[in-house]
Amino acid sequence: MRDSSRVRRSRLGSSLMIPVVLGALAACGPSEDSGFDKVTHRVQKDIPAAAAPEPPPVVAGIGGPAAGARLVATNLPAGVTQAMVDEGQQSFGTICSACHGPGGTGTPAGPALNDNEWLNVTGQYPEIVTVINTGVPNPKQFPAAMPAKGGGNFTDEQVRAIAAYVYALSRQGGA
Repeated sequence: MRDSSRVRRSRLGSSLMIPVVLGALAACGPSEDSGFDKVTHRVQKDIPAAAAPEPPPVVAGIGGPAAGARLVATNLPAGVTQAMVDEGQQSFGTICSACHGPGGTGTPAGPALNDNEWLNVTGQYPEIVTVINTGVPNPKQFPAAMPAKGGGNFTDEQVRAIAAYVYALSRQGGA
């Protein structure tokens, strides 16, 4: 019985405190002479997003023999077109140039592709397509493996276009 009376007193005491606390909080509000209007609600204003400019096109030939120039291919194998070479040049500049350098000039991570020296294949178009698709798990002269599709998310058509560009790039001197 004793415990229940304490509980009642405790509840009674806390219920008496509510008006006191509310009165104190009301007294803390702004006075009429404070100069500030009471804000009853806020209106969310739409903030216009800044328009982002279109990114410039990727030109894979930057730093290569004809910096920034379109590679005009000669002696392409059957089924390979200049349009494929053009598309491949754009795609090459997105991922491949990170290891093979702009314009296929080579870096410490990957060999040059703008000459007729080949390390892992003989340089024929079908072989280039296969190497791009499968990667180079055990490169002969470079420290890291080339992942399949260079680590990119290329379609089969894009892979064939990149291979067309690499093929044309390696034969710039007319070889």
